[in-house]
Amino acid sequence: MPSRSVPHTVTLMTRKSCGSCGRVKEQIAPVVEEAGALLEVVDVDQEGVGGELAIEFGDRVPVVLIDNEEFACWEVENEELAAALRK
Repeated sequence: MPSRSVPHTVTLMTRKSCGSCGRVKEQIAPVVEEAGALLEVVDVDQEGVGGELAIEFGDRVPVVLIDNEEFACWEVENEELAAALRK
């Protein structure tokens, strides 16, 4: 199977008051890098006027999105993430 020509984008939705967010970022960063994907970290409390992301994600952070599709919430399995990024 040929590799993807455009790398996946992994977005980690976080907030400063989230104790798990930093841990998940450190956990997934090597998996994302090894897959050749891009990692974006978004603080839901800092995005835009009106707080749409804060309302959408509420207390569910950390949330991992792959190409803008929700992949995981709170906990991430590295093996599952790596498999998803190979697709």
